[in-house]
Amino acid sequence: MKKLLSLVLALCMVLTAASAFAAANLLSTADIYPLDGTKTITWYSQDSHNVHTDYSDWHESPFHLNLSKQLGINIEWILPTTGSDGGVFTNTLLADPNNLPNIMEAYFMNNAQQYLDDGLIWDLTPYLEEYAPAYWAWLQSNPAYDKAMKTDEGQYYAFGFFREDGGWNDSYQGPVVRQDWLEECGLEIPKTIREFENVIRVFNEKYNGATFTSAFSPRFYQMGLSGAFGAYGNVNASYLYEIRDNKVILAQSTDEYRDWLRWFSGIYKEGLVDTDLLTVDDTNVQQKVETGLSGIALTSMGQMNLWNNHMEAAGNGRPWIGIPYPTDDEGNIYSIFGGSGIGSITGVITKSADEETMKTCLRALDYAYSAEGFLFWNYGIEGDSWYMSEETGLPAWTDLVANDTSNDPMVKYNGTTWSGSCIQATNLLYLKNSQASIDADDAWFYLGMGRDTDQMDKVLEVTSGHKWPTGVTFTTAESDELDLYDANLGTYVVEQCTSFLVGNKDVNDDAAWNDFISGLSQYHVDRVLELRQNCYDRYLSR
Repeated sequence: MKKLLSLVLALCMVLTAASAFAAANLLSTADIYPLDGTKTITWYSQDSHNVHTDYSDWHESPFHLNLSKQLGINIEWILPTTGSDGGVFTNTLLADPNNLPNIMEAYFMNNAQQYLDDGLIWDLTPYLEEYAPAYWAWLQSNPAYDKAMKTDEGQYYAFGFFREDGGWNDSYQGPVVRQDWLEECGLEIPKTIREFENVIRVFNEKYNGATFTSAFSPRFYQMGLSGAFGAYGNVNASYLYEIRDNKVILAQSTDEYRDWLRWFSGIYKEGLVDTDLLTVDDTNVQQKVETGLSGIALTSMGQMNLWNNHMEAAGNGRPWIGIPYPTDDEGNIYSIFGGSGIGSITGVITKSADEETMKTCLRALDYAYSAEGFLFWNYGIEGDSWYMSEETGLPAWTDLVANDTSNDPMVKYNGTTWSGSCIQATNLLYLKNSQASIDADDAWFYLGMGRDTDQMDKVLEVTSGHKWPTGVTFTTAESDELDLYDANLGTYVVEQCTSFLVGNKDVNDDAAWNDFISGLSQYHVDRVLELRQNCYDRYLSR
């Protein structure tokens, strides 16, 4: 059995070495469910439980229908319309507080205190232990879980999303390369950023101008390869704030970040980078890599699966492999794309529910954290979509799923593939991905050191130690003030740094760089950092 990796959340101590089959450690609630079927609740999910494209709506969806049966609770689902922006849909709902769904799954963490103060959501503190015993036991099993799911005042307000293997599951994208091209060129897997650049150059010369490529959003714009330069983040507003020596700083204002821009803008100017970088999506990149326009890229486990599957079907083998994030020349790396294994989406119970309905909602949400609910939320109904493998001792798909050629067929039967108020099983990712993609995630998360590395402290610091922690809560006053500054500051930083990244502005020009830095003041950067530091300090003191 695999071992559950240490789970890090900003700089707090956490649980280590638990069974990889989490259901073995979860509370059984077999004597509770199903309930009597007389209760009805409304349940909204912003991004987590959209209906599989094979169905017209949730009334046809096995997961949505079966969850009601498992719980013995009638659920009326409210989901964003196809093609709509989930965040906008959520804000539209919140604008009418008298008619909110009973359960809402969205990004509530940072402003949770404000929602509590405004009376929009329930303070669950007095009720969790009695009405959500499985979830309560889960929170008490790990101080990081408990810390993330309450406010600075100690109020429990949400049901969280947890990845069973912590950070491994969060490091799901990184650099990849065509192994066949490496071998043809007599090259080793690159370890340093200098070697990484050399691979780009050799491929560019040998393979008709092939370039480094990536889908800009969501693959490249968050982190890129900045960790090789001692920097954090790239050109995405969600990656502005870095934790360095317990101090909150603007990641894009550091000398190390400028070094990252210098390197990348240099190879971009030389024509070694896909000129469509700022506009291509996963579909465009897939077309490019399958037609030999790139042999080294940055992508996700799932996308690498698709590339290899399509290339194999075309008779070109399965050439793409994951490689570690490149280090500096001394072998050091500062940060990579990753996280703590605790998601930022949470489920809350709104005050549209009276106390009795709220207790029913607690029962509904609690099921996902029970031994039985963990299996259902990850795999569906035993004997229908999954069975217990005698060979591995873990769930495996039945032919119903295994032979389904539609995209992500397991989404028809489970609720944990993307996010939600639940625990995502690592085995689910193993079933979903090829061995090559699993090996790629190993290379990214373990920094090329292998699963048996004894340097897990280093791994956790690099993957999540610099990241703004999941679970912080601003006060109402802080939220109100940050609402005045955050969006404009983020827009300014992203626009300026993107211009430097692709050479529209010269990052080597001290005057241009100093203009960018001095321009931060008009967006109240010092005040934003002060507010965030106060918030972070309170979080550490929980």
